[in-house]
Amino acid sequence: MTIAQCFESAFDFEKFIALKFEDIGFDVRINSKENEPGYDFLAIKGDRIVAVQVKNYKNKVSINQVLKFRDYMSRSNIKEGAIISSKGFSAPAISSIAAEKVKNFHMGHLEDNRITWDYLSKSIANKDQVRSSSHYISVFTAKGGVGKTVISAHLGGALAISGYKVSIVDGDPEENLYRLTGKRAIVPNSRTGKNTTVNVCKMSDWGSVKKNDESIIVFDCSPSLERNNIELLKKTESFIIPTSLSPLDIGNKAEVLLRTMEQIRECNKNAYIFILLNKYYSPSVMDKQRYVEVKKIISDLNDKCVLIDPEEDVSIRESKILRNWGSQPDLAFKTVAGRCYPRDDFLKLAEYLLEHLNIEQ
Repeated sequence: MTIAQCFESAFDFEKFIALKFEDIGFDVRINSKENEPGYDFLAIKGDRIVAVQVKNYKNKVSINQVLKFRDYMSRSNIKEGAIISSKGFSAPAISSIAAEKVKNFHMGHLEDNRITWDYLSKSIANKDQVRSSSHYISVFTAKGGVGKTVISAHLGGALAISGYKVSIVDGDPEENLYRLTGKRAIVPNSRTGKNTTVNVCKMSDWGSVKKNDESIIVFDCSPSLERNNIELLKKTESFIIPTSLSPLDIGNKAEVLLRTMEQIRECNKNAYIFILLNKYYSPSVMDKQRYVEVKKIISDLNDKCVLIDPEEDVSIRESKILRNWGSQPDLAFKTVAGRCYPRDDFLKLAEYLLEHLNIEQ
């Protein structure tokens, strides 16, 4: 349950947001007019007056709702406005405002008991927490040997050839990925002969080499939670848990998966979690039974967690080329007789994630 869901009424949520503005030095004047279509309260600091509209909705605020408030501001000669949402904003709503570089307008949502700004044209407080323009994906399972490094590298490659600016960060202190690829992972293209490269860096170097134009950052995590950079895990918007149908990887009654999800929720309450079947092959009767059992356990949690259907959606199939990957920085995307199963699988995974997460290029 989110903080916003704890309020009995929209007015209670509105008062809570008003208190947040008071905490950062604004005087607040609640709009006394019932059903006023414009703002809910004014936040005042010196000569600065911000009209704030609060939306405690079940869904993300749409572009039409944002434009409606902007129209109201224009008609009412309001110089500065902000929308605070309980569920955030749709990707088109954010991108349309950001593309115009709209002045004196702000969009934020409640996260971890504070306002995180999705768009901020100028500072509201001395230490504004602004939503990163990059989408963080962490590949983590609380167990070794399930294919985290292989999936991190090849997912990053698939996203890159799908047109996204991607960086891959080796978050494991063992630095196996960085030792394999160096600073560049090479995504071969046998059809055109023009390879694509993806930036790879060690966790210790991330602060000095990160850029501001990456659409997506993929973290290859250590299986030991405490060995990862917890602050980056807190920023993560999507986790991928690689596993297989082997009892050793899933654990008795999905114990490994449940332990992994519990550790994720210790540091990140809001991220989406996708469980991905790796090393997948034609399942036996016992494998199918195990899948059904795990699916029921995960669906009963109802915790923004999805077990990706390996038949209907995507899985990473068992293949010799993936199993032998690592002798050179080239990813396992070379086609043989016009086919490359790893390339096909990871492009499908990239497409699946992009459709579910509204990640912008």
